[in-house]
Amino acid sequence: MEKEILEDVKKYQKAEKLKKWQEEAEPIPWYYDGLENLCNRIHPGNQTLQVTDIEFLSPDTKLFRFISAKPNKPLAPFRAGQYIGLVVDVNGVRTSRAFSLASSPNQLSYYELGVKLKENGFVSPFLIENLQVGDILESTEPLGNLYYNPIFHGKNLVFIAGGSGITPFISMLRDISEKNLDLNVWLIFGCLTEKDILFRAELDDFTKRRTNIKLRYILSEPNSEWKGECGFISRDKILKEIGTVANKYFYVVGNRAMYEFVKEELSALGISQHRVYYEAFGVPEDITKVIGWPQELKSSNKIQITVDYRTNTGNEKIKFEALCSEPILNSVERSMKNKVKVANACRSGECALCRTRMISGKIFVPPEVKIREVDSNFGFIHPCISYPITDIHLDLTLT
Repeated sequence: MEKEILEDVKKYQKAEKLKKWQEEAEPIPWYYDGLENLCNRIHPGNQTLQVTDIEFLSPDTKLFRFISAKPNKPLAPFRAGQYIGLVVDVNGVRTSRAFSLASSPNQLSYYELGVKLKENGFVSPFLIENLQVGDILESTEPLGNLYYNPIFHGKNLVFIAGGSGITPFISMLRDISEKNLDLNVWLIFGCLTEKDILFRAELDDFTKRRTNIKLRYILSEPNSEWKGECGFISRDKILKEIGTVANKYFYVVGNRAMYEFVKEELSALGISQHRVYYEAFGVPEDITKVIGWPQELKSSNKIQITVDYRTNTGNEKIKFEALCSEPILNSVERSMKNKVKVANACRSGECALCRTRMISGKIFVPPEVKIREVDSNFGFIHPCISYPITDIHLDLTLT
């Protein structure tokens, strides 16, 4: 009995000693998770940006510089080549578009975005004609898979750019030049005319200061004074610049027509698909001309879309007509305005932020767009790159 009492006394004394030590130690906040804070710094989800500078890069392209509109919340870091989804309100329609970051990832004082005026576009004309210094916009965090991977991409890189597709490459070249990375880069830049060559002074400067960066401009519609390469980015011009395709990794950024042409040229050179990365295709100019589109449907055909969505008082239902030739997300944003917000960024089916459950109906998706098998199995679609070909019913109550 005395032995048991003695053991209890020892346990009590040990507990009292531990309690005293804890009281003397520096108090710990009731909750602190350093890893969560780090994750929020790297992946903030949404950001608030303010325009500080605007300049013309060409007659139809502007460069916008943004800083964080919240002094206590710095801009999220990014990898050279990534993009952000810029959110705008155009005549009451809240929508977003993806723009590649042109600024260097080695500083986070500001982001720079190059915006080219798109004929019959919705967002780019608004930005170029209306955005002013001091304006505040929302954006996503940096996203995208177009960035250098030293494990898989090697040290010999070929950048193939068309028009405003040079934007992510500017960021990558700034990064390579600033860090003096041990990489060999060949940039082949195709434009319509000489005045369409964006960032020309800086590109020329790269080649003067860095012998590992080589550059070739190719104009498809040059004037009589142009002394450089003319035509398209064909297999012979590619081979002429890079010498051999062996041990090289290719990045291609441009419009859909350029992708289709360059893809055939690279294939003819015997370059396997796993050695080429194409930036997200974006929305086709005319979906009815894409392979696989139902020939019985004309671009003017109307489709009925039914949407279940959540409000403060419960679930509601709305029905509206939409063109079969317009992405479902565009129709939802225009018809529902601010009744519901569908998260999105790439508008190309790559980021999967907009994944939405489709209860019924049939859609058309461009063949090059990859949808995760699990999404297909459980009835989820990417409305940013999906087109209604029958009446459809969407469930946005989970948004």
